[in-house]
Amino acid sequence: MKNPYEVLRVKEQQIQKVKKEIEALRIAARLLGAEESGSGAEEKTNLRELVEMP
Repeated sequence: MKNPYEVLRVKEQQIQKVKKEIEALRIAARLLGAEESGSGAEEKTNLRELVEMP
């Protein structure tokens, strides 16, 4: 049987890794949005809604 504290520690590490990946994706989305020329504000809003997570 696995030690519950070890499982919890591993899961917490995985959560932190995913949070960092989400932040990196948000930054990349902002950079890509800034590079787009001629795109409407609606498209940028949709991108932001897609990237931001609760």
